[in-house]
Amino acid sequence: MPIYAPTLPPKPEAGGGQHPVRILMRFDLRRILTQKLGIFFIVIFTGILLIQLIVLYMKHLMNTNEAMGAMAGALKGVMTQGAAYQAGHIDNWVLTPLWFLLATIGGGLIARDTLYRVRPLMYAHPLRHREYLLAKVGFAGLVPFAVMLPFYMLPWLMSILIAGTKGPVWASLPLHLIPATTIVALLMGAVTVGAGAMASSPRAAFGWLIGIVLGTFAMGGILAGVLHNREILAMSPAVLVTAWPQLLCGVEQPLLSLGSAIAGTAIHVGLWIFIAYSRTRPSEATL
Repeated sequence: MPIYAPTLPPKPEAGGGQHPVRILMRFDLRRILTQKLGIFFIVIFTGILLIQLIVLYMKHLMNTNEAMGAMAGALKGVMTQGAAYQAGHIDNWVLTPLWFLLATIGGGLIARDTLYRVRPLMYAHPLRHREYLLAKVGFAGLVPFAVMLPFYMLPWLMSILIAGTKGPVWASLPLHLIPATTIVALLMGAVTVGAGAMASSPRAAFGWLIGIVLGTFAMGGILAGVLHNREILAMSPAVLVTAWPQLLCGVEQPLLSLGSAIAGTAIHVGLWIFIAYSRTRPSEATL
């Protein structure tokens, strides 16, 4: 049975064809959407979103709507929720399955090409090393961004439509959470491609990614307890992705300080992209 190249773009005609980065990202998207596991995670995230909308917003927004209909000045008595509530739109109910999505689906972005030894063929096409890496990092970052975006944009839209600027969701919430989502997505994408670059198969990439997330979390928790310094938790990507929404929403006691979050994120993004860059160089793409 022949083995087909998982992400090999077709060779365009001279001076024509689509950009190879676009081709690679579109292929990876189609592969995820057609896989059973990809559909499974879509159902899981859709269910979580619906539960959040029903449980949280039927309670708050429907009560607000009844008060609005009962008395003219009821909007003045409607108090918006605090910063912790706003940051909670991106919490562990979303981030935990998101890590498993990236480990299960995204872990094979680079590892699958390593397993089938297709990078020499890809680099023989009009595809440069930096374009290959950009496509993989870009796609691995776009997946968590696209997943997280509805979890605060839809509640924000419902709150605006039903209660206006006095609803339980801040009218300015997108200004806080869109930058947080961008940083979190970049961090998740970098860790994903770094773990996949070190693996020789998609299954190994799953183990690498889960091991990195859980291992750094456990190690950071031990060191933070021994040294009585919570900022050491910045070594864990799992803590960083939870801390950024809290920081940008202005929670009084976030998991990490802003300086620790910036330093930890910069180190992780730089380290894992460097590993992916080193492991996918043309000199490493040998049959």
